[in-house]
Amino acid sequence: MATPQDSPADRSVQVGGDITGSAVVTGDHNTVQVQPASLPSPETVDIQAELKALQTLLAGFDDPVATGVAQKLAQEAAKPEPDKSAIATTLETGLTYAQSLAGFAEAIDKLRPHVEAAAGWLGKQGYKLLPLVGLTL
Repeated sequence: MATPQDSPADRSVQVGGDITGSAVVTGDHNTVQVQPASLPSPETVDIQAELKALQTLLAGFDDPVATGVAQKLAQEAAKPEPDKSAIATTLETGLTYAQSLAGFAEAIDKLRPHVEAAAGWLGKQGYKLLPLVGLTL
């Protein structure tokens, strides 16, 4: 008698240790490309410039949701003290949504360095952004 662990339809994953820097994928014939991130020190990041670049790239998808995310990033970039929590949430929402848009695969290489810099500035709040553009710590 087959156990649930032997079932070919079971796609669960059990991890017994630290898998930082790894990609865990279930399914058949999947490929994953993950690059290690090199996060800059927060004080070296010009967050206004990074948000402007991300705003431009997201607006380039010519999609109302992506444009709304771009506008929210512009509003935060205009503040003397941008809200880290708002930026992290806005970027996570925008990047998660953008993954389903035509052109995301072509834009990912342009997005990656700006997301990496923003994640460095955001600190722990930014780490969850990295996998959205194929980066890992």
